[in-house]
Amino acid sequence: MDDKLIRFFNKINFDEVDDFEGVKVSKVVINKQKESWIVYLQSDKVVNPEAMIKLINKAKNGIENVNTIDIKTDYSNILDEDIIKYFKYFLDQKVIDNVSLQSIINNDFKVENNEISVEVISKMEANLIDSFNDEFSKYLKNLGLSEVELVPIINDEKRKEIKEEIENSKTDIIVNKEPEFKIIMGEEIKSKKITEIKDIIGEENNVTVEAYIFGIEEFVSNKSNFKILTLKISDKTDSILAKIFTREDDEFNKYKAGLKEGKWYAFRGYVKNDTFAKDLVFNVRDIEEIPSKDDEFVDDAEVKRVELHAHTMMSQMDGVTKFDLDKHTSELVSNAIKFGYKGVAITDHGGCQAFPICYEIIKNYNKGKPKEEHFKGIYGTELTLVDDSADITFRAKDDDLRSTTYVVFDTETTGFNAGGKDQMIEIGAVKIASGEIIDRFDEFINPGRPLPQKIVDLTCITDDDLAGADNEANVTKRFLEWAEGLPMVAHNAKFDMSFVDMACKKYGLPEFSNTVIDTLELSRALDPDLTRHSLSALVKRYEVSWNEDAHHRADYDAEGTAYVFWKMLDRVPKDTYKTIKDLDNLVSKENLYKFGATHHFNALVLNQKGLKNLFKIVSLANTTYYFKCPRIPRSVLQELREGLLIGSGCFDSEIFKEARRKDKEELTNLINFYDYVEVQPPDVYSHLVDTGDFSSNAELIGNIMKVVDAVRDAGKIMVATGDVHHFYKDDRIYRQIIINTKANFGKHHLAKSSIKEIPSQHYRTTNEMLDNFNFLDKDIAYEIVVTNTNKICDMIDEIEVIPDTGGTPFSPRVKADDGKTYLDCPRVVTDLVYGRATDWYGDPLPLLIEERIAKELYGETVYKVCRENLLKTHSEDEPNLKELIFKDVHEVILKGVDAVKELVRNNIKEHLEEETSDEEIEQKLKKSLGGVIGAGFDPIYLIAQRLVKHSNDEGFLVGSRGSVGSSFVATMMGITEVNSLAAHYRCLKCKTSIFNDEKGKPLGATYSCGIDLPEKKCPNCGEDMYRDGHDIPFETFLGFNADKVPDIDLNFSDLNQASAHEYTKVLFGVDNVYRAGTIGTVAEKTAFGFVKGYMEDKGIMMRTPEIERLAKGVTGVKRTTGQHPGGIVVVPDYKEVYDFTPFQYPAEDVNNAWRTTHFGYHSIEECLLKLDILGHTDPTQLRIIQEQTGLDVSKIPLSDPETMSIFSSTKALGVTNEQILALTGTLGIPEFGTNFTIGMVDEIKPKTFAELVKIAGLSHGTDVWLGNARDLIINNVVPFSEVIGCRDDIMIYLMYHGVEPIKAFKIMEFVRKGKASKPKEKDTWESYKKIMQDANIPEWFIDSCNKIKYMFPKAHAAAYVVSAFRIAWIKVHKPVYFYSSWLSCKATDFDVETMMKGYDAIKARVEEIQNKGFNATTKELGLLECLKVCLEASARGIKFAKIDLYKSDWKVWQVADEHTIIPSFLSVDGLGETVAKNIVNERNKGKFVSIEDFQSRAKVSGTIVDKLKTIDVLENMPESSQLSLFD
Repeated sequence: MDDKLIRFFNKINFDEVDDFEGVKVSKVVINKQKESWIVYLQSDKVVNPEAMIKLINKAKNGIENVNTIDIKTDYSNILDEDIIKYFKYFLDQKVIDNVSLQSIINNDFKVENNEISVEVISKMEANLIDSFNDEFSKYLKNLGLSEVELVPIINDEKRKEIKEEIENSKTDIIVNKEPEFKIIMGEEIKSKKITEIKDIIGEENNVTVEAYIFGIEEFVSNKSNFKILTLKISDKTDSILAKIFTREDDEFNKYKAGLKEGKWYAFRGYVKNDTFAKDLVFNVRDIEEIPSKDDEFVDDAEVKRVELHAHTMMSQMDGVTKFDLDKHTSELVSNAIKFGYKGVAITDHGGCQAFPICYEIIKNYNKGKPKEEHFKGIYGTELTLVDDSADITFRAKDDDLRSTTYVVFDTETTGFNAGGKDQMIEIGAVKIASGEIIDRFDEFINPGRPLPQKIVDLTCITDDDLAGADNEANVTKRFLEWAEGLPMVAHNAKFDMSFVDMACKKYGLPEFSNTVIDTLELSRALDPDLTRHSLSALVKRYEVSWNEDAHHRADYDAEGTAYVFWKMLDRVPKDTYKTIKDLDNLVSKENLYKFGATHHFNALVLNQKGLKNLFKIVSLANTTYYFKCPRIPRSVLQELREGLLIGSGCFDSEIFKEARRKDKEELTNLINFYDYVEVQPPDVYSHLVDTGDFSSNAELIGNIMKVVDAVRDAGKIMVATGDVHHFYKDDRIYRQIIINTKANFGKHHLAKSSIKEIPSQHYRTTNEMLDNFNFLDKDIAYEIVVTNTNKICDMIDEIEVIPDTGGTPFSPRVKADDGKTYLDCPRVVTDLVYGRATDWYGDPLPLLIEERIAKELYGETVYKVCRENLLKTHSEDEPNLKELIFKDVHEVILKGVDAVKELVRNNIKEHLEEETSDEEIEQKLKKSLGGVIGAGFDPIYLIAQRLVKHSNDEGFLVGSRGSVGSSFVATMMGITEVNSLAAHYRCLKCKTSIFNDEKGKPLGATYSCGIDLPEKKCPNCGEDMYRDGHDIPFETFLGFNADKVPDIDLNFSDLNQASAHEYTKVLFGVDNVYRAGTIGTVAEKTAFGFVKGYMEDKGIMMRTPEIERLAKGVTGVKRTTGQHPGGIVVVPDYKEVYDFTPFQYPAEDVNNAWRTTHFGYHSIEECLLKLDILGHTDPTQLRIIQEQTGLDVSKIPLSDPETMSIFSSTKALGVTNEQILALTGTLGIPEFGTNFTIGMVDEIKPKTFAELVKIAGLSHGTDVWLGNARDLIINNVVPFSEVIGCRDDIMIYLMYHGVEPIKAFKIMEFVRKGKASKPKEKDTWESYKKIMQDANIPEWFIDSCNKIKYMFPKAHAAAYVVSAFRIAWIKVHKPVYFYSSWLSCKATDFDVETMMKGYDAIKARVEEIQNKGFNATTKELGLLECLKVCLEASARGIKFAKIDLYKSDWKVWQVADEHTIIPSFLSVDGLGETVAKNIVNERNKGKFVSIEDFQSRAKVSGTIVDKLKTIDVLENMPESSQLSLFD
């Protein structure tokens, strides 16, 4: 026999060698990283199957330093008899589970053409044999034999005999009809040989796999109409890309319709290396639906348990139970409903950000069902409880701190479970006085049983060391007598104290009552900002001589601790801290939360009061008491526990931890704080055995039983929970990946090298959970798993998490600038509107303005009621009837909202036909009134007005966004500059206004924008008239029935945004405004990186599709929290924030000036008003221009022809297109300076302001210009002036063509959101198409609407163009100020050296970057934009001076003269804002005398100094401040 084989057999202790004659070891492959071997055996003849299986199983156990050994065989001569022999052995093993196979074993088998024919007598047996095909092929392959296919052949004669026997016995046979699954592509797949994807390692011609789809991508070639469906498929052994190719639209659509993500299919085709994917790709020929192969989750218990502890993906970097913030889905809740549970708890770590979506799902499910069928959401959280004590001392007295003699002690133990079976094995101690050790104590203790190996490894104490040592009782007694009642000191004293205390109780010794000082807690108090406080860290910090190898021996550790303790006392102030008791004052009461012992706990909401208290607890835990994690002091929790159930939860909970070191009586005292206590299945705690917290699974189970007994005896509710972190068992891999990330390194309790495998914390069925607790009495197990979890569920009310406001947020009251008194919003709004309207249009106001204001403030009702009342005394034919009506309208509105309501209320009463209650009348009144004040939106308008005015008063313009410019009331209040009236003239002097031409035709019928009107003198006073109006209907903003909540978005200067935010605190109060919170989750790309990192760390190779599959399970896990860049959420002062949401700091930044809503702001947008106070560079640029020029930029004429000309030519700039390498003169102009918009402008060559507004709308839309409006223009279907540019164009066009306004509005809203092109909206779109066709709307218009995915509001476009035109005017008429302001706030990257060299150098650098094409870096692309603008400036004769140490600003580029700009310090690459400001601040104090002085005062790095030298900023400045002896 082969020598190598014999040596190998000896190594693994394998003695059945007779069957291995002629077998040789050909090679051995060693994997050091995995500590595994692969042994390759070679033989002419096939080894007996029984012997080979025994060898394989023996080798799997490995040997010393080798975890496992795999056997691979290579046979040169495989006979059919060998295959049959292995098949019979295979069947023998299967008979154990399938007794019906017994009749098959002795049948005849034939091997032919890689098939084994198996004679069977029934379809059931045939199906059984079929079901073994994959397993048997894999079995043969692993054993080194050829793969064969099992082919069952039914013996018809025997079958006939059986059939006759059945008929004769008149037995009914129920045949379960097999489900029919459709063929999606190609032919039926009859092949029984299924290949696992992991076994696809090269190109193969004929392969069948069974897999589910987890991703579908489409590709359609525009040129050849060639179509590819790329499927990402997985059978859970691995994943692969599968491709389907076709040219036929019908086939392509059929495949798309038949293939769904998540469903299982059989795929047949061939595997080929794909040059595009750079990987093996499965090219599909046939696809057939198959039943799902996913493990079925079934809980068939008659009474199901209720899960009271479960996490979603909102448990930061921990939970992977799927949760989608965008799609509003929760796997936890939806599956709990699906599988028939009556409720489930949502208890995420540190907060409750999953509540809104879970509540939404539950609310929708329960809607319309009887109460007894309702599913119950149990809302809770898992937080950290912190004791209100630092525990520096225990049983402290007034002993003098420095003159006292101390006993410093340490213990070594058999384990960590003082309250269980563990005990001390050594007590080591020293007495220290005045810093000198004066006595020692050290004794071993014989525990009477062998030590666990991990304790031997940790302490270096062996059983031999303990042999002959005294018992624990005697040694403890001698130690305490030696200690003489002196104060004691220990490191992590609670541990050592628990063992001494327990020994005293076990052996009837006197109570352990010595004062004890804990150096661990003392160190934390002295150095709260440091993270490491271990004894190893402290001896280094205090420079105590230390041998790490001797560490973990009691006598040595006690000595080290003693010296450290004495040096600590030197740091404690002598005047303040004189006694031992004084040490507890080292930590102030305000900071106790940082130092107390911490435990996890769960809080479940019982009722609405409890929900509010939970929100308070979560808020405090994430702000006031945040320290390393959200935490809440025990005393605060006690104050706020009303309406809550407080439970001791997971492995890190107080009761579970303390059960290890306290007796039952002490444990009961702790239990009494809680309403219920949880335990989880032993498997959930398995990591605690790996980490050594428990010596064995038996000890762990003992601790669980101790908790259960103690809680039941204490009369508290004991429950079993799963501490669910992923729903299905298979999903554990996603949590492993998350835990493995660097974000969790050193933080997550499972991210430890000692933990072999993380526990599976899946959602357990009732029977599974009962099985997990089979070590308990059966009745007790049922009580804690089923009875008590249902009991708690029944105790809990159905909770309303998000108040139902009907979509209208609670309106806040607005404070005056004194911060105390409140403004009468309707009164102030009314006065502001009529005040400015009168200033602009005179008194009395034109009727159309009276009509517009009345409609916007209160809807149509006031006019209708005034008309009805007037007609009681006047005739319909009266010529001035309308004037009289609006006179009454005007008067009643000016009287105020109460007068308006009284008018309408009386009208309602007049028309009542039956007796109606006052409440019903008020409801009718509410429905009758619309508009800004009528619908209660006046506070929103007034808030916006106050914010804009505040910014204006500070010297900044504010731009409006969205549709607010559709509101004439907003214009009159100064919220927006956009005037939504139709084109008109108005005289700024005498207030005359003209809306019609000489023939009486409305000017708006000819001009869509008043700025484009021809110049006109006022007919009354002869002054030039102002041209105004953009013709935007109010309904696009507020809807026809005031059913749209106004969303007033404003663009503040980014220099003034922070001030505007702070001003909201004046308007509403500090505790009533919060930044709109956001939740940051793991993105797909990040998840992909996490999976790759996991693979690398574990030494695993995966295909890219498998990485993508696993990444899907990680995508969406919460990573952090953030804040909307400009969103401020306002809580009305008659409510509390806790009525809606908890709050927190963004990204756990406790130093942040703002708190954010804990819920993502979209969750509460129907409850609370959100102000969008956004920062923008356009107002900043205008502010810089205003400061540098002294111009009032708001007075810049918007009809200047020279400025308009740069949108079609560069002539007004005095340069050619070739000089500036641009098609138009709009480089650097907002909205018109990008490559895309320059291309649009060049094609359209706009001549009017209206055309600029339309271009702005088109450029911001999706599928509005390219492939839509542009094609209509190019193909001469309609001119540019008629294409749809903004959403308002749709409504206006339809109304002009006779479509009812409300229908035109609905069509506009439908189209602007891109719904026309969505298949699920097909029926609605068809109905809207018919409305338009009936109104003879041309097909081009309907087709254009159908293509639109998103449309921009005209008001927004108009506001943008107003700002852009002003900047363009500066560019034409004050060029040096345009370029200096643009460089100050728009440019992101600079090359000052090149810019200083002038036109040729700039042009060369531009061309250099352009020639790089796609290879240009992001930084170079940012620089390219800057250089193009600078190239234009140079072509216009403007020069860039060098940076001047005494003239340059830190940020703003200064104008030296009409042709020279001085760069800012920020233009220097690498020089940050802080340093730039330092330079300016220091130079203002006095000149820099040297480079050394400059560097020191301004805190400038050497690298930046070198850069400044390179560009001559520091020329002629000496290096040093020191004077020479010879000076």
